[in-house]
Amino acid sequence: MRLTALTTHIPEERIAAEQIIRDAGGSPSEARVFERLFGLGQVSSCAKSETRYDQFARIIEDLQAKSGDIPRPDTLIHVRGLPMRDCAPGAVAPRLRRDFAFLSHVRQKFDLDQTNCAGLIWALELARTLMKAGQARVVAVIAGDGHDRLRLADRYVPGSTLMGDAFCGLILVPDADAPADTGLRVGRISLTCHPRFAFGYKGSSAQMGRFFAAHGQIVSRTLRDLGFDWTSGSPLLPHNVNRLAWQSFCTETGLATDRIRLGLLPDIGHCYTVDPFLLLKQELSDPDSNLNRDPGTPATLLSVGMGGYAAGCQMRRAVPSSLSTCSQRSSSHALSA
Repeated sequence: MRLTALTTHIPEERIAAEQIIRDAGGSPSEARVFERLFGLGQVSSCAKSETRYDQFARIIEDLQAKSGDIPRPDTLIHVRGLPMRDCAPGAVAPRLRRDFAFLSHVRQKFDLDQTNCAGLIWALELARTLMKAGQARVVAVIAGDGHDRLRLADRYVPGSTLMGDAFCGLILVPDADAPADTGLRVGRISLTCHPRFAFGYKGSSAQMGRFFAAHGQIVSRTLRDLGFDWTSGSPLLPHNVNRLAWQSFCTETGLATDRIRLGLLPDIGHCYTVDPFLLLKQELSDPDSNLNRDPGTPATLLSVGMGGYAAGCQMRRAVPSSLSTCSQRSSSHALSA
């Protein structure tokens, strides 16, 4: 399967960590300690005048502009990590299908709203399954969450993270249908659930503490499933839940810290559904990244969600089979910017 177009949108407004933590009943000193310990200073936020529909309208417009000669999507997958009913005048995905000719060929729509961070990688597996079954040829995926209808305090997970707003869109096609040097090849996908953490957001302080403490073990299992190379320079693009979790992971495993991308911190917070794909966009925009310089280098995307859900996948630059893996190519297709 090939990822032929990727677009992201991070709203410009910001909310300070102290403001969120104070709304949750915390003190200014608690906020300062949280910021220093976890590396989260603020979060991105949608403008009050804009809805989730407005955010996804941007995404669809950009996907259309980047899709080139790829046929219009016949399948739409909508992913969110925090299920909420949409406001009037109606659900977002049906409105997008009505309003955008780019989605006029969509004949099936799926919603993934598992209340955890890993749903977008589940969407990749769903798209691959549909393609293998001959039920889809071009899949559009839209993903992301806004918190405009929630209290500021609802963005705060004590001892863990602050949640920000961000959105992304993908176009996926069967590998055989994409030009040889276009986009990223989606490789291995790992999907796992750890039932002992099924309490999700509703766990007691002790239960949540055990879940946070198991983060490194859960990540390591997912990386083993993917065949992750612990000794190379390939990048790991994880959910940016907080800086401490990944510092601890590097200490536990010996993984070099410069392989882990934490570019969303401290500026925009944990945009849980889309974190790895925001980082993928950053990686692709860096001409000196290993992903761009060496087509054989995979990027590993990974997320661990509430309830014990964990998911990961690997992606590589697509190159014609006649080219050596050590050759360098300029990239002008939709994923290069």
